[in-house]
Amino acid sequence: MKAEDAYLQNLRTIEQIARSVARKHRLNPDEAAEFTQEVRVHLLEDDYAVFRKFEGRSSLSTYLHTVIKRFHSQWRVKQWGKWRPSAEAKRLGRKAIDLERLLTRDGYTFEEAVRELTTPAGSEYTIAELEAIYLRLPPRVPRPIPVSDELLPESVAADGEADELVEARDRERAARYTATTLDRLFQECGAEDQLILQMRFWDERKVPDIARTLHMDQKKVYKRLDKLYLALRRGLEKAGVSKSEVALLLARGDQEIRFGIVPEIPPPGPSQSAGGKGVRRREGRAR
Repeated sequence: MKAEDAYLQNLRTIEQIARSVARKHRLNPDEAAEFTQEVRVHLLEDDYAVFRKFEGRSSLSTYLHTVIKRFHSQWRVKQWGKWRPSAEAKRLGRKAIDLERLLTRDGYTFEEAVRELTTPAGSEYTIAELEAIYLRLPPRVPRPIPVSDELLPESVAADGEADELVEARDRERAARYTATTLDRLFQECGAEDQLILQMRFWDERKVPDIARTLHMDQKKVYKRLDKLYLALRRGLEKAGVSKSEVALLLARGDQEIRFGIVPEIPPPGPSQSAGGKGVRRREGRAR
């Protein structure tokens, strides 16, 4: 079949795929129409080069879907310039970059980004870790998303809703600051102290279990934790974070305060010191 004939016979499929990609990336009606037209032009270029390169290793529909998805990235770069993750997202790793991309490049809300990353079931992303990562990403203005006049609400939010929105934003700022402070305090702890806190809060292990794992006296672990709690509380208070503010954040439940990205230090063996070198990075819940 000639490339031109393949294009004409699959024009409807091309438009369906283009609209599907547009919906996935939350393009408004005008953008979706423009993108679909750009797709058609792209597939016409260089004497239907896309169709001439098709080798039949998959169905033509699957091949076109891949081509159009890649073209969308090129089209967005042409419109906005190349998107780059923040330095903090790069420090936190691939999952943080994926979340930040959805929030700042693709215009997702946090709830929408979480659904996207945690679906289907069994995804490597969890809601808890995405919440923790979100608090550590720098606030960034998302890409502008033009909205048609017809889509604007006829009335503004009620005063109660507006007040709740302001309060939620205040809690988010407080949670971001608290998480950053906890990260710093955690890093100031010794290797063994980090391990004990990590086991207690991230792994949710009981003190007797921690004592057995680390070959320590149980009473000493209790005393060590009491000292660490006091040090963390004093550190938060010195940074201007009061106990009541932390309690409010935890009680409202809309901001997940978790210990920051800290080295995971493997439990020592019978002849090892608890200060073994950590290689992976994980997070622990602050309670």
